Amino acid sequence: LQDFLSLLVNEQEPRRAGVLLLVPRDPLYTDAVALAGAVGVQYDLDEEGGWALDVGEIRRCSARPGGTAPPKCCVSSTPGHVLSRRHMQDVLQLAAQERLLLLADEVHQDSVFTPDSPFLSFKRVLYELGPAVSSAVQLISFYSLSKGFAAEGGFRAGFFELVNIDPAIIKCFCSWGMSVYPLILGQVLLDTLMEPQLPGEPSYQTFMAEKQAVLSDLAHKAQLTQEIFSQVPGIHCNPVQGAMYSFPSIQIPARAVQEAQALGLEPDFFFCQKLLEATGIVLAPGSIFGQRRGTHHARVTLLPPVETLRIVLHTIADFHSQSLQRYS
Repeated sequence: LQDFLSLLVNEQEPRRAGVLLLVPRDPLYTDAVALAGAVGVQYDLDEEGGWALDVGEIRRCSARPGGTAPPKCCVSSTPGHVLSRRHMQDVLQLAAQERLLLLADEVHQDSVFTPDSPFLSFKRVLYELGPAVSSAVQLISFYSLSKGFAAEGGFRAGFFELVNIDPAIIKCFCSWGMSVYPLILGQVLLDTLMEPQLPGEPSYQTFMAEKQAVLSDLAHKAQLTQEIFSQVPGIHCNPVQGAMYSFPSIQIPARAVQEAQALGLEPDFFFCQKLLEATGIVLAPGSIFGQRRGTHHARVTLLPPVETLRIVLHTIADFHSQSLQRYS
């Protein structure tokens, strides 16, 4: 990703290139933008709308980049939420109008578990818009073995696809690839997932049964997380449609915020630290991923077994209720 972004940076320009970064996002994007010599221009996802992408918000943020050149690139991804076709069309049309390179983080496509909201690739929706748009948008999409339903996190294999990228630029990608091939086992696993068993082949039924079991288990745990947190005053969790995490918002009392600030800590980091000390449970504070000003979050994994996760969720709920009382 850093290599892609470095192609956008012209060190001779008086202002650094801007990259539109969604909030919340993977913190690796922030680091990659900085290492490439660009600067992030943040736009907020609509949490009340289920982490929907608002193209109007992107326009507002890109119109006031604050000391940077007009944005050249837009990164799109959502925390456990599947983008609708309409929102994707809006983003693609914006990219065509503003001549933005679109980086589509689609690494969680195989771990979408809501039948009524299936995964749609940006490439597919781009071609549905017709030649006027499909020929104008430069798109790079990413896939990773470690984020699929198999969750083979130890095998760092994946690929990216280039759409409408200048052939002269593609030569740079070929030279990079010579030094970053994944291990042979990772390549074998990636090939297996790219060309799975087909109906009628020996292992098809077993493969589909195991895949569906993994996705059904994730869906059940996502629903369990939302149900338990919805009963806790001060915690709100949007429905999770895919991936392996939930990202609930957490109300932190004013006194706790003041204590955190006195210690030089973000309030949600302070909350997670106190939770760890009291219960041994580790959560990732939302401030790591970015969040709208005045809100606080934590990222909760869905990977533990159901009964273990149930205990963890109730423990978090009890701790939060006690924290509200303590700092009220």
